[in-house]
This record gives sequence, C-alpha cells and structure tokens, in this order.
Amino acid sequence: MFETGLVKKNENHIMNIGAIYIQWEGRLHRTRSQLNDEFVITLSKSKRGAHHIDMREHVMRGYQLHIVFPGQQSHFSILDHTVTYQLRITKRNFEKVCFSLRFSLYVYKKYPIQPLTELEFGKLLYELENIGNELHMHRPLLEIICSRTRITLQEISRILERKISDIHSLTIPSVLFNFIQLLELHYNKERTVAFYAQKLNVTSNYLAKLTRLHLQTTPINIIRDHVLTESMRRLSLVPITIKAVMFELGFEDQVAFTHFFKKASGMSPGDFQKSTLGF
Repeated sequence: MFETGLVKKNENHIMNIGAIYIQWEGRLHRTRSQLNDEFVITLSKSKRGAHHIDMREHVMRGYQLHIVFPGQQSHFSILDHTVTYQLRITKRNFEKVCFSLRFSLYVYKKYPIQPLTELEFGKLLYELENIGNELHMHRPLLEIICSRTRITLQEISRILERKISDIHSLTIPSVLFNFIQLLELHYNKERTVAFYAQKLNVTSNYLAKLTRLHLQTTPINIIRDHVLTESMRRLSLVPITIKAVMFELGFEDQVAFTHFFKKASGMSPGDFQKSTLGF
C-alpha cells in the first residue's frame, strides 16, 4: 500500500463496499512486501522503479498497467518520480466481477505488467477515476462500482488481446459463460450446482474443475455470491422491505434468508440496510 508521499484516497473501504481507490505521487519509496488478499489494479507513470510480484521483478518505466490477484505477494520499489492510480477490491467483490475477464486468470498472472500507450492509459484512468468518484459519494452504490469495474476488466482484456499473440489458446471455456448466463436466469429459484451441471450437460465435478482452474473459485461460491450481490442491490433500493427481497429471491421464509445473508456477508439484512442508509 502507498502510504507516504502525496496520497489521495477514499475512506469507504467498508464491509458492504469492499473497495478503495488511491492516487499516489512520489519518489524513493518502498511499499511493504505482503501476501495480497485483494484484487489490485494499478496504473503507473514512472521514470524508474520496480514492482515485485511473487518474487519476480518487473521494471517500471513509462505508462504501465499492473494486475495483482488475491493470494499473490507483491511490493513496489520506487526509484524516481512516479505517479500511481490504484483500485483495490476485496476477494469477495472480485469474484462477483471476474467473469468480465475474457481469458483464463493464468493469462493475467503470466503477463501481470503491460506497457500502455498514452491513449490506453487515459481510457483506463477514466474508469478508475469514475470508480473513485463513486466511492467518495455520500452513499456509494455497489452496483455502480461493480459495473464500472466490469468495464475496466473488459478494457484490460482488450488491451491484452492486442498485445499477446497466443492469447486465444488461453480463453475461458464457453461452458463457464453459459453457466453464468443460466445463473442469471435461474438464481432466484435454483441454487444447487447439480441443477446447473445438468443444464450444461456436464458433471458437477467437471464444472468445479473448470471454475477452480480458470476462476480460482467453486461453483457453489459463484452461486452464493451472485445471490448475495442481488440481495445487497435490492436491499439498497429505497423503499423496500426485507420480506419483499426475500420473496423476490425465492427464499421460503425470513429466517432462511437472514441465515444465508449473515453467513455470506457477516451482517444481517437489517444491519446492511441500515448501513446503506447511513452513508
């Protein structure tokens, strides 16, 4: 994390948003080496420096894009004047938007640093600054933050596609995209892996293997997080009752919905709704 130098950051890294945007400018600075538990997008404009990811050193110079995934270790060594723009989102929120990455996560980990043209840099910076502006709002909306993050990930995928010649051999299998499309249609009625596996004409074990390989999560986590995201989105709409959200999402009673929501998010639906009203 950039903590010294000229720093501008939002303070909304809160439980139900799970994101922080930081602008940093300085020189001769080293961040702490740490095991990352967030998904981090960094744009840098640097005269000289290095970004160490999983013990590999990547030279920093000019306009660049940096991507670090949960579970990776990283730190920056800034050796001359550098400006960075950084978005950090929790692992749980990343799992809600990771399908916007068009290729296997292996691709992004293999090419974590990409040189950018000034135009490419400007496009990505526009999206990050819009996310930062939303996080500064009195009541930041998770739906807007996730939507803009998805756009950013799609733009990153397009940039990589132009720069990496063998990228098409590493695309995410179509069965995973079909899984997400089916989930969009049936999440308020069907929440078992077996249902989606049967619709896709694959076994549950095969679907789990694909999600672990390409998305580093499980089908049940994907289903849970999708239902949780929809729950949060609906609960943040005013006015709406918890009972109405419960029925819209297909839960049989409020006890079952409260149990699901609290287990998945760490807070009750009522507490979450109060927190959104308190921004």
